[in-house]
Amino acid sequence: MEQYWNERFKKEKFIWGIEPGHIAKTCEKIFRENNTKTILIPGIGYGRNGKYFSDKGYSVDGIEISEEAIKTGKAFAPDINFIQGSVLDMETGKKYDAVFCYDILHLFKKDDRKKALENCLKHIKTDGMIVVSCFSTEDKTYGKGTMVEENTYEVKKDKAVHFYGVEELRNIHEKLIPINIDYSTEKIKTDHREDTYNIIYGVFKLKN
Repeated sequence: MEQYWNERFKKEKFIWGIEPGHIAKTCEKIFRENNTKTILIPGIGYGRNGKYFSDKGYSVDGIEISEEAIKTGKAFAPDINFIQGSVLDMETGKKYDAVFCYDILHLFKKDDRKKALENCLKHIKTDGMIVVSCFSTEDKTYGKGTMVEENTYEVKKDKAVHFYGVEELRNIHEKLIPINIDYSTEKIKTDHREDTYNIIYGVFKLKN
């Protein structure tokens, strides 16, 4: 996976453009209302969402497997603390007011999704929150490719994508209480492509 992302970031650089996702803008309001100060972003890439938060005054740490992405990110968003590593074994030694898990879980099969989510949860403060966004079963690409697990399709060789429905996301983990579940149409516009994705996302708090 590291090699795949290094090659892709080297070739395309700003793969998803430089503007933050709509979900980042929506959730910033929620973070502000909950007095959030510190944010962890697993799979931060080069930091297009992280930069939006750091520009708003939040302290942002980002986990990223790709050296190429981090190299680009340090120049693009110098206020972010980039940490090289995988979300499957990440450990920062800190807890955060919020974890912004944006469009990362759907890149894994069932066992690794569980492992990645557990790693996110152990980094949340007791009164903190987590945002989880993923490809939706309402997206135009749902059902394409070879099904390898329930709602999981191999869309390219050795690349599987999982699509979430409302109930699966609402009940994503027994330790989480959903505050809000919603959809967002995320738009990508770069020199390489222009596309839209139907994303489902949830804002959760830890159960006491």
